[in-house]
Amino acid sequence: MTAQPEENTTGARSGRPWWFLRPDAKVTVLSLGLGAAMIAAHAALLRDGLPSLDWEVAPVWVLLLMFAATDGFAIHLRVRRGGHAMSLSEIPMVLGVLGTDPTLLVLARVLGGGAGLAFLRHQRGVKLGFNLVLIGVQATVAVLMYRGLAGPSDALGPRQWLAAYAAMLVTDMLADILITAAISLHDDPGEWRRLPAAMRGVPLVAVTTSIALVSVLAVEHDVRAVVLLGVVSLVAYVAYRAYVRQSQGHAQVEGLYAFTRALDGSLGTGEVTRVVLDQARDQLRAEVAELMLPGDDGRFIRTRMTGHGDVETTRHGGATANAWWAAAANGQPVVLKANSDNGRRDTSEHPTDGMAVPVPMGDAAAGVLIVTDSLPDLSTFGENHVRLFQALANHASVSLARAGLVDRLRQEVSEKEHLALHDPLTGLPNRRQLLRRLETALGAHESPAGMTAVMLMDLDRFKEVNDALGHDIGDALLREVGARLQRRLGSSGVVARLGGDEFAVLLSRVRSEEEAVATGYDLTRALEYPVQVGHLTLNPRASVGIALAPRHGDDATTLLQRADVAMYAAKTTGSGVRVYHPEDDQNTPDRLALIADLREAIQRRDLVVAYQPMLDPASGLITGAEALARWHHPDRGFIPPDEFIPLAEHAGLIRPLTLHVLETALRRCAAWRRIGHDLHVAVNLSPSSLLDGTLPEVVNRMLGQIGVPARALTLEITESSIMTDPRGSRMTLDRMNALGVRLAIDDFGTGYSSLGRLRELPIHAVKIDKSFVQRIAVDGRDRAVVRSAVQLGHALDLEVVAEGIEDRDTYAHLAREGCNLVQGYYVSKPLPADEFVRWLSERVALDENVIHPQFGT
Repeated sequence: MTAQPEENTTGARSGRPWWFLRPDAKVTVLSLGLGAAMIAAHAALLRDGLPSLDWEVAPVWVLLLMFAATDGFAIHLRVRRGGHAMSLSEIPMVLGVLGTDPTLLVLARVLGGGAGLAFLRHQRGVKLGFNLVLIGVQATVAVLMYRGLAGPSDALGPRQWLAAYAAMLVTDMLADILITAAISLHDDPGEWRRLPAAMRGVPLVAVTTSIALVSVLAVEHDVRAVVLLGVVSLVAYVAYRAYVRQSQGHAQVEGLYAFTRALDGSLGTGEVTRVVLDQARDQLRAEVAELMLPGDDGRFIRTRMTGHGDVETTRHGGATANAWWAAAANGQPVVLKANSDNGRRDTSEHPTDGMAVPVPMGDAAAGVLIVTDSLPDLSTFGENHVRLFQALANHASVSLARAGLVDRLRQEVSEKEHLALHDPLTGLPNRRQLLRRLETALGAHESPAGMTAVMLMDLDRFKEVNDALGHDIGDALLREVGARLQRRLGSSGVVARLGGDEFAVLLSRVRSEEEAVATGYDLTRALEYPVQVGHLTLNPRASVGIALAPRHGDDATTLLQRADVAMYAAKTTGSGVRVYHPEDDQNTPDRLALIADLREAIQRRDLVVAYQPMLDPASGLITGAEALARWHHPDRGFIPPDEFIPLAEHAGLIRPLTLHVLETALRRCAAWRRIGHDLHVAVNLSPSSLLDGTLPEVVNRMLGQIGVPARALTLEITESSIMTDPRGSRMTLDRMNALGVRLAIDDFGTGYSSLGRLRELPIHAVKIDKSFVQRIAVDGRDRAVVRSAVQLGHALDLEVVAEGIEDRDTYAHLAREGCNLVQGYYVSKPLPADEFVRWLSERVALDENVIHPQFGT
């Protein structure tokens, strides 16, 4: 059974300028090579003078007609987008090799087969040329093999039978190999994987060869047996064509199953689209496949697959209503028959024929799946193709919906990963990303001569810009600083924002300390150019600290800590850029030992809480007390709060310290109230406490468990602690206020918050810093500041508290100014809990020299 190549995708890939790279040219070269080999082999056959047989089974003109008929009425065996046409040409070929001159046989094979291909199957051009050469090569090889194996004998015996079988089987397999080579050159290099499927018709060669041999034997006895040969050949043709059609139907079902399997898994929209288009072209035997999906702007996003599987995506710019496939967008399948315009109104596209079916997209507008230009082995698209196409579109619809969800999930994961590793304000890597890259750089050292440099920098006086001009201006300045650092550094390093106005730079490879310092100065100079923000011109300056690995440490945490030390040293000395020096580091062994002792003291609850009374000058009554942490070190004695509180902040111990003071103070407050003293207690919060999202829940739980009303607790915060993270701090303050807890601004007058921001905060009291209070008796300017603070607090309907009162004159002045509460050594020093209760019990009323402000005049 002879095979010829069927239609494959034609046309060259775009972007290939040389003619010899075009698929048609490649097949032409192959055809010429095969033709030359055929002529050479035939010439060798004639030169060797192999004897021809003395008897003739069939005249040459009969063979010529038989070749034309068998090649003209071929059975199409499809192999993916390619195809093989199987014919019964082995029958006349066997008749020819048994008793026809080799040259005449080859001519009859080429001329008869060519007539069938050209006039009955309408082949033209390169394909016809290749097929003519192919059947000529088959005929030549068949003659050579048969004459070589059968030997010079006029009889038709078992040896000649076997020779005929071998010649037909080898030439058929050779044809399959050469056809696969042509398809591979012309359309798809992967065609070689499908060679076993193309050889499915080889076993039938034994049937057709047997028919030919039996027919020859029958004709030897009775020439009328040629009629039986025709009948048997026709029956074999019809039977095999029915078998092929049935197998192609099964193959279509298998193809649909393979289509659904190909769409399984977590594929994105692009991957699903490629699979759908590729399968649509194969299953429907089409040159072009397109998928039109509705876009956000109302136009269709058009993905088109042509040629060698090339895919291009564009937006459909034409009017959808004028497209021949427009009805499919409204839910109706469309079939465009060959040689018919089918009512087509689109003048911009002219497919030979085509089909379009809707692709349901849930609540969104329907998409459209299109195939155009059926392959030549398919006359045109029909209703059976529409049903298959609709099945493919329905599967595609489900897969596209799932792919859309996969795309969204991937995008969300990508965005979350990006947010986890990047600063949202500047888009720069954040601390986590910097640590990753620093660890990678530290692990990539190839030579001890190279160093890794870590730079930390913050902007000088940035807080003043933020407070005076607002956070919008501050944020704009930070974005510009990050962009300048990135532009200046380029690809030679990594710029990160660690938070606030603190940036970091990683140089994974520097040759010397001098090079790192030079880079640091270069970056500071880049920042010093004026920054225009709206109508404002700002002149940022930065202080830079540098740590080098491995000199100053071989791990990321140590390097960042030491770069931070160097940065603060640069800020303190005004040098601008400074490399880490051990003498700059406050983390001395003595300091680290003290931190360890503090941690142990907090865990053992060795820190005590003292209470300083707060007095109402108008009534002379004690209304509450401020809780103050005190630490008596077993070896060093009393450690001032100004020393151990910053240690706790630095070592991450401030939260357990704050919770210890808070719980102890609330329990004492509950005890006071049980014995008849209706007092409130005030507890200081650190800046980091305001960023603790769990603090409101902890406070609420403590109040409930201990039994203290929320109004009896005052939490004191500083202006600067709010400014560390205004948004996060405001959320914490709002939640505290919702509990009923009183809030007070401590050290009022020393910060930079605007009156507008102060007015918006959910606070109940302001506490004038003792630096203003202690000199009001002798300094008119301090008196003016205190008077203004009192008036401002009252204007904002806030309670005003003054601390640091150490003498009668100061007390009397504050009483006249209208301070609501006062505290200080003049009233009482901070007292341990038991002493405070005794003091409170003994002082039902203070000495009249204290409680009556008029005595201070």
